Amino acid sequence: MRQNGFTLIEVLVTAAVVTSGLVAVASMFSFAVRANIADRQMAVATALVYDKMEEFRSTAFDQPLWKNGDGFDYVVKEVTYMRVWQVSPAAPRNVTVIVYVESGALTRRPTELVRATTIVSDTF
Repeated sequence: MRQNGFTLIEVLVTAAVVTSGLVAVASMFSFAVRANIADRQMAVATALVYDKMEEFRSTAFDQPLWKNGDGFDYVVKEVTYMRVWQVSPAAPRNVTVIVYVESGALTRRPTELVRATTIVSDTF
Protein backbone atom coordinates (compact mmCIF):
# COMPACT_ATOMS: atom_id res chain seq x y z
CA MET A 1 0.00 0.00 0.00
CA ARG A 2 1.46 3.31 -1.05
CA GLN A 3 1.10 6.40 1.20
CA ASN A 4 0.96 9.95 -0.09
CA GLY A 5 1.81 13.04 1.95
CA PHE A 6 4.21 13.83 4.75
CA THR A 7 4.79 12.04 8.01
CA LEU A 8 4.65 13.84 11.32
CA ILE A 9 8.41 13.46 11.79
CA GLU A 10 9.15 15.10 8.44
CA VAL A 11 6.91 18.03 9.35
CA LEU A 12 8.60 18.43 12.76
CA VAL A 13 12.10 18.33 11.28
CA THR A 14 11.15 20.89 8.64
CA ALA A 15 9.59 23.14 11.30
CA ALA A 16 12.75 22.92 13.43
CA VAL A 17 15.00 23.81 10.48
CA VAL A 18 12.80 26.76 9.47
CA THR A 19 12.56 27.97 13.08
CA SER A 20 16.33 27.86 13.61
CA GLY A 21 16.82 29.81 10.37
CA LEU A 22 14.33 32.49 11.45
CA VAL A 23 15.98 32.79 14.87
CA ALA A 24 19.37 33.29 13.20
CA VAL A 25 17.96 36.02 10.94
CA ALA A 26 16.25 37.74 13.89
CA SER A 27 19.45 37.70 15.96
CA MET A 28 21.43 39.19 13.06
CA PHE A 29 18.85 41.95 12.72
CA SER A 30 19.05 42.66 16.46
CA PHE A 31 22.85 42.79 16.31
CA ALA A 32 22.77 45.19 13.35
CA VAL A 33 20.37 47.55 15.14
CA ARG A 34 22.52 47.61 18.30
CA ALA A 35 25.69 48.20 16.28
CA ASN A 36 24.01 51.07 14.43
CA ILE A 37 22.93 52.69 17.70
CA ALA A 38 26.43 52.31 19.18
CA ASP A 39 28.04 53.80 16.07
CA ARG A 40 25.65 56.77 16.12
CA GLN A 41 26.35 57.40 19.82
CA MET A 42 30.11 57.23 19.21
CA ALA A 43 29.85 59.72 16.35
CA VAL A 44 27.86 62.18 18.49
CA ALA A 45 30.27 61.73 21.42
CA THR A 46 33.27 62.38 19.18
CA ALA A 47 31.67 65.58 17.88
CA LEU A 48 30.95 66.71 21.46
CA VAL A 49 34.58 66.15 22.49
CA TYR A 50 35.80 68.00 19.42
CA ASP A 51 33.47 70.95 20.12
CA LYS A 52 34.65 71.26 23.73
CA MET A 53 38.32 71.01 22.76
CA GLU A 54 37.75 73.72 20.14
CA GLU A 55 36.11 75.88 22.81
CA PHE A 56 39.21 75.53 25.00
CA ARG A 57 41.47 76.18 22.02
CA SER A 58 39.70 79.39 21.05
CA THR A 59 39.43 80.80 24.60
CA ALA A 60 42.13 83.04 26.04
CA PHE A 61 43.88 81.82 29.20
CA ASP A 62 42.50 84.69 31.28
CA GLN A 63 38.86 83.71 30.60
CA PRO A 64 36.61 81.99 33.20
CA LEU A 65 36.61 78.71 31.25
CA TRP A 66 40.24 78.21 32.23
CA LYS A 67 39.91 79.58 35.77
CA ASN A 68 36.94 77.40 36.78
CA GLY A 69 38.84 74.26 35.84
CA ASP A 70 36.56 71.28 36.13
CA GLY A 71 33.00 71.24 34.87
CA PHE A 72 30.28 69.29 33.14
CA ASP A 73 27.21 69.78 31.00
CA TYR A 74 24.41 67.70 29.54
CA VAL A 75 23.66 67.53 25.84
CA VAL A 76 20.44 65.95 24.59
CA LYS A 77 20.51 64.45 21.10
CA GLU A 78 18.06 61.52 21.00
CA VAL A 79 19.67 60.39 24.27
CA THR A 80 21.33 62.37 27.05
CA TYR A 81 25.10 62.74 26.93
CA MET A 82 27.13 64.03 29.87
CA ARG A 83 30.31 65.88 28.93
CA VAL A 84 32.87 66.24 31.73
CA TRP A 85 36.08 68.27 31.49
CA GLN A 86 39.02 68.62 33.81
CA VAL A 87 41.74 71.26 33.60
CA SER A 88 44.91 71.02 35.64
CA PRO A 89 45.84 74.32 37.32
CA ALA A 90 49.59 74.19 36.69
CA ALA A 91 51.36 75.03 33.45
CA PRO A 92 51.48 73.24 31.12
CA ARG A 93 47.82 72.48 31.59
CA ASN A 94 46.29 69.11 30.90
CA VAL A 95 42.78 69.27 29.50
CA THR A 96 40.70 66.10 29.58
CA VAL A 97 37.22 65.85 28.10
CA ILE A 98 35.09 62.74 28.67
CA VAL A 99 31.68 62.01 27.16
CA TYR A 100 29.29 59.57 28.85
CA VAL A 101 25.93 58.26 27.69
CA GLU A 102 23.24 56.87 29.93
CA SER A 103 23.09 53.17 29.18
CA GLY A 104 19.97 51.12 29.59
CA ALA A 105 16.58 52.18 30.81
CA LEU A 106 16.85 49.91 33.84
CA THR A 107 20.32 50.60 35.21
CA ARG A 108 20.71 54.26 34.19
CA ARG A 109 24.48 53.91 34.59
CA PRO A 110 26.70 56.22 32.55
CA THR A 111 28.93 54.51 30.01
CA GLU A 112 32.09 56.25 28.87
CA LEU A 113 32.17 56.64 25.11
CA VAL A 114 35.10 58.95 24.37
CA ARG A 115 38.00 60.41 26.36
CA ALA A 116 40.47 62.94 24.98
CA THR A 117 43.42 64.54 26.76
CA THR A 118 45.75 67.23 25.52
CA ILE A 119 48.49 69.43 26.94
CA VAL A 120 48.01 73.18 26.54
CA SER A 121 50.58 75.88 27.13
CA ASP A 122 50.57 79.61 26.48
CA THR A 123 54.20 79.44 25.37
CA PHE A 124 55.84 77.26 22.73
